[in-house]
Amino acid sequence: MDTAQDIANETIIKFISMNGAGNKFLIHDSRYKRIDMNKDLILYLYNHKDLISFDQFVQINRPERNGDVKVSFWNSDGTVAEMCGNAVRCIAHLIIKETLKKEIKIETITKEIICWENGDNISVNMGVPNFMWDEIPLKGENKNFSTILIDLPDPPCELPKFSAVNVGNPHAVFFFNDNLTPKLSKFGKKIEKNKIFSKGVNVSFAVIVDQENINLSVWERGAGATLACGSAACATAVAAARLNLTKRAVTITLPGGNLEINWKKDDHIVMTGPYEFNGEDIIDVSNYK
Repeated sequence: MDTAQDIANETIIKFISMNGAGNKFLIHDSRYKRIDMNKDLILYLYNHKDLISFDQFVQINRPERNGDVKVSFWNSDGTVAEMCGNAVRCIAHLIIKETLKKEIKIETITKEIICWENGDNISVNMGVPNFMWDEIPLKGENKNFSTILIDLPDPPCELPKFSAVNVGNPHAVFFFNDNLTPKLSKFGKKIEKNKIFSKGVNVSFAVIVDQENINLSVWERGAGATLACGSAACATAVAAARLNLTKRAVTITLPGGNLEINWKKDDHIVMTGPYEFNGEDIIDVSNYK
C-alpha cells in the first residue's frame, strides 16, 4: 500500500511489472491511489525509458459486485481490452498472497472469474466460450451460420478457414501444417483489422502436434506479436476440440512457455499456468501530457 506521503503527491506512482508465460504486464493498484487511465497515459508509460516494456496495462480496482477486486485491461496501443488470461493469473497471485484465501473472484468488464493456487501455478476458470456470430462479434448477414470454420474475406495471404471463439474477447484461430504456417508478424495486423471483425480480433496460428499438444503463435489485438496469450490458448483449445483435432484437455506451447487448458464437460474452460514478478518502479507522471 502507498504511504500517506505518496498519496499526497498525486504524480508519483508505483507500478508493478509481472509476466505470465512471457506475456508482459505493467500493473497499478488503484484501490488506494486511483489513476484515471487514458490512451495518452498508456502510450506515455509504454514509451517511458525507466519502465520494463509491456504488452498490456492492468489496473486493479475495488470490487463493484461480490468479487475480491475488479481489473481493467489496456493494450499497449492504448485501446481497451475486455480480457487477458495471463494477466488474470498474475493479479490472482497478488490478491491470494494478500488475502491468504484459497480461492478468489476477479471481476472484469464481461464476467467474474474464479482463481486458485495450483502448486506453483495459478488456475483460472475462464467461463464458458461463446460461438454465436454476433457474440464474437462478426460483421455480415450470416448470424445463423456456424463459426466453426469461416472463410476470411480478402485474406492477406493463403489461409485456411478459421474458427471464431469469444472467451471474454474475440479470437480467430487458424490451424496449419507445420511447414505451411505463414509469418504471423507479417500478416497478423492485416488479419486483426479485417472487415469481418467489427471490434478487431486476436489472431492465433496453431499447429496440432498430437491429441494432447498444440503449438501456438499469437498476434494480440492492440499489442502485436506476444510471447503468450492466455485467452488465445483457451480459444485455440476449444476450437481444436470442436474440430475433433484434439482432446478437451491439452498443453498449449507458446514462445514464452506452456499453458494447460481443460475445456471441462460443463463447458467451463480452466487455464493453468505460471506467473512471474519482474520488479517495481516509482515514476513521476506529471509531464506525460
